[in-house]
Amino acid sequence: MKKRMEVLDSLRGFSLLGILIANMLYFQYGTITKEEIEPSTWWDQAAFYFTKIVVEASVYPIFGFLFGYGIILFVGSLEKRELNARGPLWRRAIGLVVLGALHIAFVWDGDILLTYGAALIMIILFFLKRQVKTWLVWSGILAGLMLPSMFYKENLLALLAEEADKAAVIFSSGTYLEVMQHRIGLGDDEFGLIFWIVGLAIGFILVAVMAFFAVGSFILLGMAAAKVDLFNDIEQKQRLLKRVTWLVPVGLLCKAFLVWEHPVGTLIYGFGTYALAIGYIALFTLLFIKLKDHKIMHRFASVGRLSLSNYLLQSIICTTIFYGYGFGYFGKLGVALGLVLALIVYGLQLVGSRLYVQRFSIGPVEWLLRKFVYLGKAK
Repeated sequence: MKKRMEVLDSLRGFSLLGILIANMLYFQYGTITKEEIEPSTWWDQAAFYFTKIVVEASVYPIFGFLFGYGIILFVGSLEKRELNARGPLWRRAIGLVVLGALHIAFVWDGDILLTYGAALIMIILFFLKRQVKTWLVWSGILAGLMLPSMFYKENLLALLAEEADKAAVIFSSGTYLEVMQHRIGLGDDEFGLIFWIVGLAIGFILVAVMAFFAVGSFILLGMAAAKVDLFNDIEQKQRLLKRVTWLVPVGLLCKAFLVWEHPVGTLIYGFGTYALAIGYIALFTLLFIKLKDHKIMHRFASVGRLSLSNYLLQSIICTTIFYGYGFGYFGKLGVALGLVLALIVYGLQLVGSRLYVQRFSIGPVEWLLRKFVYLGKAK
């Protein structure tokens, strides 16, 4: 059991590097489109396409997969002690939603915690007690439904370009209060306040549905994987894992169609995002088998054990570096230097997390969430 958890923690920790690299474009520019970022040098062009093809849209599905896997482990642990899992699961979902809302309001609006909390609510309501076959079928359905949305992504981003320009000005030179007001849509006018209150009151159902469509496919896939005990005795599954790793070159090739501005190219790119994510899971698991006793895997596992705290810390560090109320480097460093910065920040987290777990068994935000989930009682 320890080995299984070690591989999950290591994979989660490694995924946080991908999350940070993908988010760096948002941190630096408030957008992900080449037209808005305008990388002019060859190194910025290379860093941009590396981010878009190798990382972006293929890392958050891994987090979704691990989130789903964790749901089944969580439920199984409670049921072994003859405890009802629904109460703690509901509190876990609510806790993630609250943390996500606070993250959006006070730190950064590129949050994923609210998305996972909302998706967990949908899981509890409709999918928790279903069979593995049902999870796999719905995973495929959701993935298929999400692919056509790729057609409209660029058009939507184009429509939001004017708003992105306005946001860039606020992020680069605004005070903390101005940035916060912009993030939550609460301006000086009365309409902004009314819209915000009404949005909170009636918009969450839509958020939950959209969140489930966005990450539900891989959450359900992770639940199915946990149910069949995928990561138990992984040494005996190397042959299967090696076959699945072929999805890595397939996914990279498909994502390279990003440069073909055609609906067919967009569809191939979308398929590649999913294929690459699955390939990465298999490839990392194989690497873990070979390097499980190496210190780098222990460091990845340390970051993964503190994934919630580390994720929020990444937001705090990067917004402080780029936003006007901090060091004010918004849009000034370039994509390549931003990539280097991501590696530096993550490197510090590798070292810091390892030192932290040598003294404490759980991260500060994880501890707070656990207290709420178990109502302050022992686990």
